[in-house]
Amino acid sequence: MSKKDDITTQHFENARDAYPDDDVLKTDRDRHEVADDEARNYVNPDLVISDDESKRMRRKIHRRVLPLMCLAYITQAMDKGTLGPASIMGWIDDVGAKNNDYALTSTLLWCGIIVGEPIANQLVRRFPLGKLLGSAMIVWSGLLMGLTFSLAIPPVFAIRFLLGFFESLFGPVLLSITVQWYLKDEQPFVSSIWQSMLGSSQAIMSLFGYAFYHLQNKKGGLHGWQWMTMTVSLFSFCSALVTFRFLPDSPARARWLSEEEKTRFIERVRSNNQGIKHKVFKKTQIWEAVSDPYTYLLFLLAFFNTLVVGGINTFNAILINQAFGFSVLDSQLLSIPLGFMVVITYMLNAYLVTKTKQTLLVMICTVVPNIVGTILLICIAPGSGTRGVLIFGFYLMQFFQSCNPSIFLMLSRNSAGQTKKSFTYATTYIAWAGGNACASQLFQARWAKRYIPTLYIHLGLYGGFIITCLVTRILLVRRNKKKIAAQTGEDGTVVNVNARAFEDLTDIENPDFRYSI
Repeated sequence: MSKKDDITTQHFENARDAYPDDDVLKTDRDRHEVADDEARNYVNPDLVISDDESKRMRRKIHRRVLPLMCLAYITQAMDKGTLGPASIMGWIDDVGAKNNDYALTSTLLWCGIIVGEPIANQLVRRFPLGKLLGSAMIVWSGLLMGLTFSLAIPPVFAIRFLLGFFESLFGPVLLSITVQWYLKDEQPFVSSIWQSMLGSSQAIMSLFGYAFYHLQNKKGGLHGWQWMTMTVSLFSFCSALVTFRFLPDSPARARWLSEEEKTRFIERVRSNNQGIKHKVFKKTQIWEAVSDPYTYLLFLLAFFNTLVVGGINTFNAILINQAFGFSVLDSQLLSIPLGFMVVITYMLNAYLVTKTKQTLLVMICTVVPNIVGTILLICIAPGSGTRGVLIFGFYLMQFFQSCNPSIFLMLSRNSAGQTKKSFTYATTYIAWAGGNACASQLFQARWAKRYIPTLYIHLGLYGGFIITCLVTRILLVRRNKKKIAAQTGEDGTVVNVNARAFEDLTDIENPDFRYSI
């Protein structure tokens, strides 16, 4: 036996001793035992990837994959965000919206996402990701063009619902792509990059609102908001074609990788213990997801967060215009920094999560600025001398939104098993959409213009979110301690060889899996 074979054999013998019984440990030496459909022909557990090579591979992913993910995210954010600036450009009167009709346009979009999410997650499990996302984007652009020429509330309601239904694909697709290509330690930065496109879209849409407001009743007889919506629709269509053509479905299907490179890119993410893609439906994983308290904690985290953020995003232009007393044009301009605030807070959140490796504690810290801003809006009455303080307080209230990437990191990094992941993804995204759907209803017309009762409700939601973060952390820390104890030998050495990364095991089943906290 060669020295290399002797070392390798001893390596796996030590690993076997650290597991509860011999049947638990299955190495990837036998390629036919790999359950993962995408990884099956590209697994090599003996492959060693140096840190320098891993960094070179990551840079290649940054160039080839990340820009397309950002393009897809900013496109959907602009598509669903058109009514924000339009709401103070005459759209409400032009379509005959009354009472809570504007709030309902937001609620119906999120209802569409809720209905579409279970279907979307099954499609993500079965079909090529790049083609799936590109197809959905083509549909978005068509629906948005229909919204351009809808001058009555009923068709607006229908289109907004359908926008949400087809938009339900984008989150699960982009999270799945992130897990396929990036290591767990890289995912906070990457997720924040593509999700920060939400802030970029807010800035762009506010700038569009300012520019197209000057096109009222100009050539063509269209309103300014119609020109704006049409422009966004055309941009969405072009982006869809680019995404459909160039976004790879997985590392195993990337046309710009050789066969050898595909193996290296797949082995690079072995330590995630989440596989690449497996199409077989497993009932046992569904039952595990249903009985796992972590599933419901994720639900609450997403629900509490979006109950606040969704309403603030929907009503930000109206609040600045009506509650704080700024003009329409000034309100559009003052909304632009909100977008930059989102980008800055997302990047700050990603830096802190990466630096401290304490995702849940960082999430708790982001609640504090929102509490301060909310109290300022409650205590300070609008007036010519207080508008600066009010807008400052409102800017502070953008910090809580930066929890969004962290919540979905807690979802993507702590879920394994393709069937279980599809269920937990659907559950969390339903909570995310449900919170957004309900959020705008907290801004009741009878509470305008300052919406003081809404702000008090928000304070209660912050408390619920903090408690949920603490309970989640306690649960995951205990699970990690049990897994580490099971793999610790008598000499105190912890043996974890990530031997079962591509066997489609759940996070609970796989003894090598570690939870990110």
